[in-house]
Amino acid sequence: MPIPPLYEGELTGTTRRFELTAQTGQAEILPGVITNTWGFNGSFLGPTLYMRRGETIEMTVRNNVTEPTVVHWHGLHLPAAADGGPALAFAPGESWSPTWTVDQAAATCWYHPHPHEVSALHAYRGLAGGIVIADDESDALDLPHAYGEDDIPVIITDAKFTEDNQLDETIDTTYGLLGTTPVINGITKPRFTATTRRIRLRLVNGATMRFHHLTLGVPFRVIATDQGLLDAPAEVDAILLSPGERAEILVELEPGKDLTLRSDGVPDNGGLEKGETANGFGLKDTFDLLTIVAPDESAPELGAVPGQLVSVEKPDATGATEREFRLNGFQINEQSMDMNRVDFVIDRPGIEVWRVTNENSDWPHNFHVHNARFMVDNADGSEMEFTAGWHDTVYVPPLSTLILLVDIGYYPDPMLAYMFHCHMLFHEDEGMMGQFVVAEPDQEVQLAGAHHH
Repeated sequence: MPIPPLYEGELTGTTRRFELTAQTGQAEILPGVITNTWGFNGSFLGPTLYMRRGETIEMTVRNNVTEPTVVHWHGLHLPAAADGGPALAFAPGESWSPTWTVDQAAATCWYHPHPHEVSALHAYRGLAGGIVIADDESDALDLPHAYGEDDIPVIITDAKFTEDNQLDETIDTTYGLLGTTPVINGITKPRFTATTRRIRLRLVNGATMRFHHLTLGVPFRVIATDQGLLDAPAEVDAILLSPGERAEILVELEPGKDLTLRSDGVPDNGGLEKGETANGFGLKDTFDLLTIVAPDESAPELGAVPGQLVSVEKPDATGATEREFRLNGFQINEQSMDMNRVDFVIDRPGIEVWRVTNENSDWPHNFHVHNARFMVDNADGSEMEFTAGWHDTVYVPPLSTLILLVDIGYYPDPMLAYMFHCHMLFHEDEGMMGQFVVAEPDQEVQLAGAHHH
C-alpha cells in the first residue's frame, strides 16, 4: 500500500510553511495501466500535511491544472479568507497564500477542492489529501504515533474507468459521480504489511458520493471522529462513514491472522425505502478495500489501550440561537446555492442548536459545516447509532431530524462567507449548499464582489 508522504513543511519558530501545487499527471491506479489524473505535489492525490496546535500556517497553493480551483481545509477552524470556499477560486497559473493559526484539538482532517459547481469533478480527478493535526495532549497518550509504520492514513476515494482506462467523468443526473472501483491511497486492493500488533488507521472517506460501512471481521476500537479524540475508546464491529467523514480506529493484530478492511453495505439501506434507489446510491455494494497482513511472532506484545483519552464534554446549549435546515432534493430550506446570498450571520461566539432534517424518503443526504464542530444531541425518526464526540460531517437518514450542538470558530469577517452543504458532492454542486458569515455585532455584511440584495 502506498503511504502518502508526511509533509511537515518548513518550521521556523512556531510558523510552518507549506507549498502545494495542484497539477496534472499520470498514475497507475489499476495494475499495469496508466490513467491521466490530477494531484497535489505529485500525479495523484496529495501528501499528508502535519501541523500542531498553536502554530501559524503559511500556505502557498499553486494552480497548475487547466481550470480555476481552490483548496478547502476540511475540518479546520480558520478565517473565511483561508477557508477555501468557492468565492476564493483562482485561475490556472495563479497562486493563493492563505495563513491561519491552528487552534483546535488533535484530529484527522483532509483537504480537497471547492470550486463552485465542479467540486466533485476536481476531487474525483485526484485533488485530495489528509491532514494530521497534533497536540501535546494527544501525543502524551500511549497510542500508535509512528506515521507509516503503526499510524496509517487510509484515504478512500473511488473511480470508474472508460474502455481505454481513463477516468470516466460521466455524471449521472440522479446519482452523480459514483465510482465503481474503490481506491485506497491511490491504488486498488492494496496490502499493508504490519510490523506491530496494534495499528491506528486514520480513515478518510474522500469519495464524492459513496458511503462506506467498514468492517474488519473482528471488533476494533474507535478512538476519534472528525474533530478529534473521544473521551474513551469505543469498541465496535463496524463504522459508517458518509462522504467527507473521518474516524481513527485501533486494530489489534494477531501474528498469522491477516485481516481485510471491507465495505460491507450500509445496514437497512441507510433508511431508504426502495431497494432500487439504495442500489443506485451504491448502499448495498460490498468491496474488499485493504488487506492487512499480520505481523510475525517477533512483533513485541503491547500494553493495554488507554481507558481514557481526552476530556470531551457536551456543551451547554441553554439559551442558544436555534436554526433549521431542511434538506430536500438539491435544495436546503427550499433554496439553491447563490454566491450572492448570505443565509444568516453569526455575530457572537458560542454554541448554537441546529435542527437538520432530511425531508426525502428515498434519498440519502449528509451535512457538513465549515469552520465548525458539532455533537449529535438527538436523532428523531432514525434508528441509527451516531458515534459520540465532535463531528463536522454527519449522515442525515431519510425522514429524520438531527439536533446538532454547533460550535463555530469566531473569526469575524463581514466580506467572506463559510459554507454549509451536503457533502455528497454532486448534491453540493447542484445547489445543495448555503452560506453564513461570521461578523461582529452590528457589523454590516457585504460579500466581496457580491451585489447587495
